[in-house]
Amino acid sequence: MTRPMRRGLLCGMVGLCMLSVTALGQWTRPPLPHSDPEATVVTVGSTGCDFASIGEAVSAAPEGSIVRLAAETFTEGGIVLDKTLFLIGAGADETIVQASETLETASERVFLVETGATVVIEGVTMRHGHPTGECSRGGGAIANYGTLWLDRCILSDSIGQCGGALMNRDGIVFAFDCMFVRNRSDGGRDMTGVQGMGAGGGIKNVKGSMLLDGCTVAGNVARKKGGAIKNCCLGTLTMINCTVSGNACATGGIHLHGPALIDHCTVAFNTAPYSFGAGILVNSRSVIRNSIVFGNTRGDIVVDMERNGAEAEFINVWVGDGRTGIGAYAGDPLLGPLADNGGPTWTHLLLAGSGAIDTAIPGEAPLVDQRGVARPAGTAPDLGAIEVSEEKN
Repeated sequence: MTRPMRRGLLCGMVGLCMLSVTALGQWTRPPLPHSDPEATVVTVGSTGCDFASIGEAVSAAPEGSIVRLAAETFTEGGIVLDKTLFLIGAGADETIVQASETLETASERVFLVETGATVVIEGVTMRHGHPTGECSRGGGAIANYGTLWLDRCILSDSIGQCGGALMNRDGIVFAFDCMFVRNRSDGGRDMTGVQGMGAGGGIKNVKGSMLLDGCTVAGNVARKKGGAIKNCCLGTLTMINCTVSGNACATGGIHLHGPALIDHCTVAFNTAPYSFGAGILVNSRSVIRNSIVFGNTRGDIVVDMERNGAEAEFINVWVGDGRTGIGAYAGDPLLGPLADNGGPTWTHLLLAGSGAIDTAIPGEAPLVDQRGVARPAGTAPDLGAIEVSEEKN
């Protein structure tokens, strides 16, 4: 069904200015934008829908349209999103958009969000993206130059020169309850054949602002820096209630080269054989608070004092190896394996007897944990992304 569209494309658009790294305190997630009540609605699917392909629907739909994707797999890549759109899937387990049937045969990314566009993508898996050619510039699944909102999506099994799954080039990204898994940043080669760095196995924030809330970044690989995430010097990164686990790179599992706020996150079991910062490598003015950094091969946190690392703040952080002396707590926090522990994303539970239980700063935790469980469940909030609750654990 198609309805006429009214001007005033977005209702309830809030929170476009990202958190300052000094804005500590209780956190409430900004709401997703809402479409205009009279926006055009189009459907995409193989049977009984307005369009058979997403590309055709996007080209035909007017500004501010809702594009509803059927519960099926769409094989099409290089989809350019150059206007305000709402792409709504049937759920990430049911609606899959892939640039190619296999990653080995891919030559394009899935989506490109252009400058000036505002795009909301809900309930979609994006996979098998691998942009190649003269100017691919990264972002295996998505390259963003506009304003992008991701909600309950999975970005997986993609390759980019940088940002194996997602590259934010010069825009704004909000990602809620998303999974970034099994992606790779291989560096690629430029037009002259020179090998690139290969930073940000899952995500690279080149320039602009990025908020990750309730997300899991796991099993990604970068050729060099940031097996999970690379935040560049012109980017601002905010991470709340996130799990970063099992990523691999040469240096810095999370590489903070630009300002960042990491609050109530769990960073565990990442590897970086050529750097002690396998968990987090910090050379920016950043704040890390009430988080767990543990079990990362060759070291949990490294602070580069010569490159702005001296301006970083570590507030009530569990640093497992205790090597740098910046943690309030050290040792084994007793983390369970990465698993489906309820909620939309995979997490590490705190096991019985963990010293991270009831150890966060009272009155300054997010209102819920990564699974949506209310904080605090005990006398004080727990460190990391998960709150121990008898009802959920």
